[in-house]
Amino acid sequence: MANPANWTIHIGLVVRQCATLLGARALFEQGGRTDAVIRFPEQTLSYVEWEWKRAHTDINEFEKLLKRADDAVFQTFIGYTRVTELQMALERIHGVWEHADKPLLVFLVTYEWHGRSRYFQELKTYEFARGRYKHVRSQPALPWLVNRKTYNNVGEDA
Repeated sequence: MANPANWTIHIGLVVRQCATLLGARALFEQGGRTDAVIRFPEQTLSYVEWEWKRAHTDINEFEKLLKRADDAVFQTFIGYTRVTELQMALERIHGVWEHADKPLLVFLVTYEWHGRSRYFQELKTYEFARGRYKHVRSQPALPWLVNRKTYNNVGEDA
């Protein structure tokens, strides 16, 4: 059963693993209470914020990341939105990030309500940069639903 505490811990572990794979370090609750910072010894790669509340609501994570935009190569947001509210979330993020000089990488987990529980559908990745945003990738949100053959055979632009 998904709840905010479990998913906060899970996301923290994923951020740490991503930093390790990049040869960087993940520091948590750093620099003005940013959820995480991914750093190399000589520079900050990304400030990372995540939020359990729906991405189009009154959360302030986008503004916090925007204030730090000049201090990192890019910024990262991980959040959640109902399937039916995805466009509202994208418009909300775009409204904040429209004039930013650095890119924002957004991971949105879409979900549907069943009773009192969220049922995760897809993990959607977007890049917000130069006044626009583009959809980069979609995959099932739950790893056991990912068809590995499909994603392992995707061509790489190396």
